[in-house]
Amino acid sequence: MSRSPQFSDETFVLPPPMPDGTEFCLCFQLRAAARRASALYAERLSPIGLGLPQYSLVGMAWACEKQNGRPPSITELAAALDLDRTTLSRNLKPMIAAGLVDVTPSGHGRAKLVRATREGRAAYRAGVALWRAAQDEAHAALGGQFAPLMQALETTIAGLPAAAGRTIANDL
Repeated sequence: MSRSPQFSDETFVLPPPMPDGTEFCLCFQLRAAARRASALYAERLSPIGLGLPQYSLVGMAWACEKQNGRPPSITELAAALDLDRTTLSRNLKPMIAAGLVDVTPSGHGRAKLVRATREGRAAYRAGVALWRAAQDEAHAALGGQFAPLMQALETTIAGLPAAAGRTIANDL
């Protein structure tokens, strides 16, 4: 395991290291990186009027439908996005009101299906070039570290347990 660098009191801005002084908090570092990446992508996607969570949700709903030949259930979409159902349902409400997604009964039990609407798909397509610009900018900023970082993140996601009651759907 690599050790984090030591910082003097004057330059220290991260959470305190472990008592042995050698390691910083993984969660803090991941969240800080996620905030910076999210800000970059959100700024690039702003011309289409969707935030990053909305863009991801529409795209994943559409991708799941294309892959499986039917819209995903709320449970399936939550798993694909690595969200709990409550968070997904809360995020869906304004998107339904905006006409970006529809939620309909599945016809099989109590399951509800999430489908990207024509407007949602159009907004997603309008954002593809903007997303690509953000991805290219991140790639340029990270240089040779981009591919190893992506591999490390995949390993991290696969290796850490999901929160109670959630699963990560690798097949969606």
